[in-house]
Amino acid sequence: MDSEKVLEPELTMVPQKILDGLARVRARERMLRLAWGAARTLALTAGAMLLACLIDWLVDLRTETPSTLRGFLLLAQVALWAGAAGVLIVGPLLKRLDDGDTALWVEGRFPEFGHRLITAVELNRPGAPIDGMSPELLAEVTRQAEERAGRTDFTSRFDSTRLKRSAAIAAAVAAVLAIFALAAPETTVALLARQFLADREIPRSVAVEAEVPSQVRPSGEEVKLRFRATGEVAFESIGGSVEIRPEGRPSEDYPLVFESKDGKGGAVFAASIPPGSVDFGYRARLRDGRTRKPAIVDYEPRPVVQKIDAWVLLPRYCGERPDGSPYEQYRVRGEIAGPLGSSARVVIGAQKQIVRGSVELLGRAVETAPESLLRSVDLVLRKDGTEAVAVFYLRAGELAYRIGVEDKHGFANATPPKRGIAIMPAEPPRVVLLPARLSDQGDPALSDDTEVDGMPIPIGGPIQIGYYCAHPYGIDRARLGWRVIKAAKVAEEGGASGSDVPWQYLPLGEVRATFEAGAFDLRRGHFEKTGVYDGVEFYPLPSPDPERIHGRTEGGGRFYFQTKPLAGLQAGDQIELFVEVFARNPALAKLPGRSETRVKAFVTQAQFREWWLQALKYENRLRQLESRQRGVFTPEGDR
Repeated sequence: MDSEKVLEPELTMVPQKILDGLARVRARERMLRLAWGAARTLALTAGAMLLACLIDWLVDLRTETPSTLRGFLLLAQVALWAGAAGVLIVGPLLKRLDDGDTALWVEGRFPEFGHRLITAVELNRPGAPIDGMSPELLAEVTRQAEERAGRTDFTSRFDSTRLKRSAAIAAAVAAVLAIFALAAPETTVALLARQFLADREIPRSVAVEAEVPSQVRPSGEEVKLRFRATGEVAFESIGGSVEIRPEGRPSEDYPLVFESKDGKGGAVFAASIPPGSVDFGYRARLRDGRTRKPAIVDYEPRPVVQKIDAWVLLPRYCGERPDGSPYEQYRVRGEIAGPLGSSARVVIGAQKQIVRGSVELLGRAVETAPESLLRSVDLVLRKDGTEAVAVFYLRAGELAYRIGVEDKHGFANATPPKRGIAIMPAEPPRVVLLPARLSDQGDPALSDDTEVDGMPIPIGGPIQIGYYCAHPYGIDRARLGWRVIKAAKVAEEGGASGSDVPWQYLPLGEVRATFEAGAFDLRRGHFEKTGVYDGVEFYPLPSPDPERIHGRTEGGGRFYFQTKPLAGLQAGDQIELFVEVFARNPALAKLPGRSETRVKAFVTQAQFREWWLQALKYENRLRQLESRQRGVFTPEGDR
């Protein structure tokens, strides 16, 4: 049949019975061609579909099948379907058998026609070459062919091989599809749907999904990736891997191991990723399952407190600035030290924006307890969130503070910086008596050369008292304490102080500085231009910079205590004196600072003049000796 010619049917004088038989042969041939072509097309189509599904299934094991690949597979299948249908179905159907070829095919199957059928068909057509032939003979041959054709079914001797092969191919294709459909119906349906670009996932024995698909983790720290797995498998006995793809670096695989059951029939698997700082995407594979959605890890540095500045805000009793605010003292490296009643202001700076933070105060609730968190003070953000401030009162028992901050991801600083807190003890002012000075009346200055010790007091004469006092948080007032020990009492107690004689107190008046008096000299206890017998009872130094530094931290005075009003004084009596200075701290209101006690003996005027002359001679000798010593040790060229 391959040599058959494509001819259109012709109107002939061939008997109708013959033509009808030949038409049935052509119809049966077309049916066989259709079945055979359709079977082969179906086989090619199914094979291509199976191959495409296999490619999709294998690619999907490791990653999502690219849409371009799926589109290419669909286009390739469509092209194959069209080509196969055109070559194997449409082409053969368009090839028509003419009556002559069909008659030859019939006579080949029915030899009993003895060439009568082909003769009747060929010589009865219009234009047939019948010249020289007997019309009677042609008519008789035609009649015999027509008669035998009426008794013969031309289609009864068709070869059914192609039909059987077509049925076998169709059955094989159906069997393969049935096997896949019965073995994995959901997978089969999904794969077929995906061939037409449907958005369907391929079912797997294990489904895996990341607990947190997109997460931000601290730089330089180990990352724990966790996944939930579901399926009808023994999770404890299986394992998988996690592939990470760092930006700009080769991918790496890490083992995925069983961690726990999740209580819902599934399990949790985990993988540990070493510390890093390069962002990466990742996917997990467990048995034939993998994560479907993209998952990434972005690294973000933890906040770091890079700067700590601290100030102590002094109590109000230390004084106030001109604007009414308390004085502040800067503390180096954030180490805080201040008295009770003061507060601290801490300003921190971070290398990145923070959203919250706190200052944690550490200490001991009782002295024997371990150090613990006592309280917390929130930081107030400033600027763009890279700076923050906290103000808190200093309390007893607090020994240190540490600073914790968090960024917008909830990352806290890994090592909160810690600084010390020292509560300064409430100690009284320091008071020191200055040496007595020997000066003649009219001497404009009390120089260092005039210091003397043990100067007696003529009865009724004044007692020179000079002192220096200081307190870091301010001095308030001063007073003189004194008592007279009679000579008999002194002799009775061997010169010891009379402990049973009560002290008497004289408040010392605070003086004000004047331009005419000049600067105050703390070493001498008087102003620059103070006269010899002018008194300065109590002078606290003001602040050198009222905007920044509180005053009254140092002071002193030099004055003369008049003994003339003391009646009944006799030679040999002694007077004991000391100076007390009170701090501005209310807690020290009953605890003044006290100088050493100075004891002076009363003498007669004659005794005092004798002592005075001896003191002057001794002083002159000392000066002469000092002059000679300077001459010995001074180089010749410098004299």
